[in-house]
Amino acid sequence: MVIQICNQRLKELTKLAELQKGFMLSLCTLTFVFCITAILGNLLVIHSLWKVSLIPDSLKKLFLSLAFSDLAVGLLVQPMHGAIIAAILQMALNGAYNADFFCPTIVTIYLSSAYLFSVASFLSIVTIAVDRLLAVSLHLRYQEFVTNKRVEIVLGILWLTSFIITFTYISLPKYNDIVAVVLEVVGIVVTSAAYFRIYKIAQYHRNKIYSQCQAANDAEKLNVVRVKTSSAYNTFYVYAVFLVCYILNAICGILLNSSESNMTFIIAFYITIFLIFVNSSVNLLVYCWRFREIREIVKTTMKSIFMLLN
Repeated sequence: MVIQICNQRLKELTKLAELQKGFMLSLCTLTFVFCITAILGNLLVIHSLWKVSLIPDSLKKLFLSLAFSDLAVGLLVQPMHGAIIAAILQMALNGAYNADFFCPTIVTIYLSSAYLFSVASFLSIVTIAVDRLLAVSLHLRYQEFVTNKRVEIVLGILWLTSFIITFTYISLPKYNDIVAVVLEVVGIVVTSAAYFRIYKIAQYHRNKIYSQCQAANDAEKLNVVRVKTSSAYNTFYVYAVFLVCYILNAICGILLNSSESNMTFIIAFYITIFLIFVNSSVNLLVYCWRFREIREIVKTTMKSIFMLLN
């Protein structure tokens, strides 16, 4: 089973190396570049998340789960992905391919770690969407319902589910693309439904409570509403980046599954894989752009680092 999926991926990469050397070289170079940004960026975000005080603890833990999975992509997955591409390009130049060097150990470790941390990142974003839906739905009862213990249990289930899905993906090579597409479609539907509902609820509550608070001059309650709706809208931008990356991958996965030898579909599929890896770096920009406290801590940390280097 492992040999089959290993050979399938190597066949695709070898075909690309033979016919699209320029594309593969660009893909290899960009993978290593974004590997560095993912590592440094997510280390900064993790450091900042430990120090923030305005973001709710439940959301902070979910963001940490996302940041750690993104960091793992930069530390493990992207270097292996780039190294495999570089090795295949070198073999293409020499005119000798040695698939036994990669299979089954190297490619299996790469695919397992890539799928594990990508799924964990994917599920973290879906969970963040559900958490923000609860925040705007439950309103003042949110902290009573969404406790730290419950969030920790959910995160434990999230990572266990990631391991199970990864094992299923590796164990069913004939259906691994279908498994990936089904997971992406379900996640996209759940997340999209959650954010649509968030938008409707946030609009309703904001209009209703703003008028009540202004009439009663209740500044404290008005500020609570502003913080909760603002954090819900801010996490929407994380979802927007997620949607672009994963919906393209799902479409390309369906197309590749229908025609495995089509070169255009293979190229498009590996571009979307690259975009998913890049998502581990882009999340940093979303954090810093939309959450002022994180942005200020990141700025302060970077200034301190530059001062030490100088």
